[in-house]
Amino acid sequence: MYALLIALLAALPLAAQPVKKIQTITESEVPALVRRAFVENYGNVADGTWTVAFQVLNTGGKSVAQPLSYTFKKGNGHEKVEVRLSPEGRIETSKGIEKLNPTS
Repeated sequence: MYALLIALLAALPLAAQPVKKIQTITESEVPALVRRAFVENYGNVADGTWTVAFQVLNTGGKSVAQPLSYTFKKGNGHEKVEVRLSPEGRIETSKGIEKLNPTS
C-alpha cells in the first residue's frame, strides 16, 4: 500500500510538466508585433507557412497555451527560407534570407 502511494506521489511532478507543441497557423493569426518585425527586417514575403511553437500549462485546473516562438518557412533545398521570431518580435534565427537593412 505504501509503495503504491509513494509511486503515485513520485509521478505527480511528471504530470505537471508543460506539454510543448507546434501548430501551423495563418498569417492573420500571427501577432501584429511579430508580423511587423518580420516586414521591417525582411519585407513582405509571400507564399510561406507560419507555425507557432507553444507549451500548454495546467494552472489552477485550466489549460493555457503560452507561445514560445513563431516561425516563417518557405521553399526547400537551396531556396529554403526560415525565420524564427520570439513572441515579442525579436529575431531568434534566420536562414536563406537577408535583412533589408543589415545594420539594425
